[in-house]
Amino acid sequence: MSNSEVTTNKNTSNTTNLSASQANLSDSSIQSIDKFIVVNNNQFILSNQGKTSMPTTLVNQVESRLTIVNKAIKDDNLIINPDTKEITRYSPYNIFAASVKGATRLRSGCYVRVFWWGVRVYFTSNAAVNWFRGKISTASGIATVASMVAQVTGHEIAGTLGDAIGMYADSMYNRLYNYNKAHRHSKIYMDINFASIYSFHTFR
Repeated sequence: MSNSEVTTNKNTSNTTNLSASQANLSDSSIQSIDKFIVVNNNQFILSNQGKTSMPTTLVNQVESRLTIVNKAIKDDNLIINPDTKEITRYSPYNIFAASVKGATRLRSGCYVRVFWWGVRVYFTSNAAVNWFRGKISTASGIATVASMVAQVTGHEIAGTLGDAIGMYADSMYNRLYNYNKAHRHSKIYMDINFASIYSFHTFR
């Protein structure tokens, strides 16, 4: 994506080629993998083309992640949007999310969507960015954010992102501020995946 910044627990890479070295589900590999993820009977499936295009280690990791997510979808009676691959539920929170179509509202100016690979958090105001930064500055705040995401999406898997946020809370706190400052005339969002990798992007 354009206007993006990626932060990982390893070296940042812009490549989208799939290789065994990307078996940690990096931001770039997720973008490449997603085209091979299909929806069938309200479950995520890795297509046969994906299985033959990726190294065995990566196939195993993706299928392990899909097994966990698919179980949560069944247990929590969630729904996969087959067009966007977003995990949703019929939630009253959706009526407050007009600023970001299809997202659920965490608070004014802050919205979230859940996918098989992790969570996308949208910010439509500086106040929302400052609120989120304040939350991730303390352990209790991180737990609160994770709990809020799980509650409004109905997706318990999203709650485990507290661990991902906690691992890099300090750098996330600073980078979110810097990215928002550098793009003050744009709305921004942050992707956080289950491999504890996060990245920033802009949207209209």
